[in-house]
Order: sequence, then structure tokens, then C-alpha cells
Amino acid sequence: MKLSIKQAFLLSAIAMAASNNHLVHADDTADAAAATAGDDSAAEVKVQEAIEVVAEDDTTDDAAKECTAEEDCIAPPAEEEEIVPPVVVEEEVVEEEAESTTTTTTTTEEDPSCPSRPHVIRCAAKYLDTNQNGQLEKSELETAMNAVPWILRSLLNIIGSVDAIMKKCDADGDGAIDIDVDMKATEETCLATCFKRKAFKRLFFPDCTE
Repeated sequence: MKLSIKQAFLLSAIAMAASNNHLVHADDTADAAAATAGDDSAAEVKVQEAIEVVAEDDTTDDAAKECTAEEDCIAPPAEEEEIVPPVVVEEEVVEEEAESTTTTTTTTEEDPSCPSRPHVIRCAAKYLDTNQNGQLEKSELETAMNAVPWILRSLLNIIGSVDAIMKKCDADGDGAIDIDVDMKATEETCLATCFKRKAFKRLFFPDCTE
């Protein structure tokens, strides 16, 4: 066992202290001799404790020297990493959401030989209601009839005169055909047949696609 310089100095100091305890006068009394024996025992205990401390310190130094190479050292136990399982998110297909994202527009094409009544009403609101008040007034209908080309005037006999149209389509008799209220109330009398609706469209708005 190799001792460091610090440890050697410590042992030398302890040895010198122990030697001093043995240097007593020859004419000391028996009690002094007994005290010296006690001091010797205490010194021996201190020496033994110092040796143990030095030995322990030396063992620590040897262990530190032996552990300079990685292959001679005992690696500390590695901390176990907590493995978190991956979170798997299942795709949920919601039928209502799929329906909201995919919109299908169904376009009903009008039959040229028999245009629908709602179609003719929408076209009349767009082309004949010149002041855009939601009503087809008698004056507006007269203006539209007067603008019909002479080659098509024979079709006016099919739809009737202005007074005849007002009688069949003006439900409340206020002199104006309300596009929402009156036309709904006169479904059985105003533009009730395909023949009249076809003639009405051809006369006033042949190119309407409403």
C-alpha cells in the first residue's frame, strides 16, 4: 500500500506524539506511572484510528486509480427511460359531416313545352316588375303587352287581355298581382295550364332561365 505525502506526515506526527508520552521522569510516583500507561493506551488507540483512516483513504485513492480505464470501471446503472406508447387516433367518418362537405346540387331543367308555374313567376318578377316592388302592377302588364312584336300578337289571345289576367291573378283585387301572396292564392286560375305558361313565357321573356 502506497502512502501519499499527506498521509506520511500524519503518521509521523502521531508517532512523535506517542513517543513523547514515554518520556517521563524516573522519580514520578506510581500514580504518574499509571497515568502514563493510560496515556499510552489512548495514544495507541489514536494511532490505530489514524491508520484506519489512512487505509480507508488509500483504498479510495486505489479505487479511483483503478477506475481510470473504462473497461475496469463498473458503469452505474442506466436510468430506465419511460416508454410512452404511441397514440393511435382512429379516423371516424361521420355521415352527417361527409354529407355537409359534399354538396350535390340538383338542377331541374325546365321543359320548354311545359314550363313550371314557379319558373314563370320568377321570370315575371325579373322581367316585368320594372320598379322591383314585388308586385306586377296593371300598368306594368299593359306596357309589356304593348311591347310584344306584331308577329306574336296572336299569342295574346291565348293568355287573354290585361283585364282578364288581372281578374284571374289578382286575388285581393287591389290592381296589382303580388308575386308571393296573389300568385300562391290563384294556383287554380292564374297560369294554371302548360299551354298558357308556354305562351306567356314566349311573349314576355323567352330567354329567361330563372
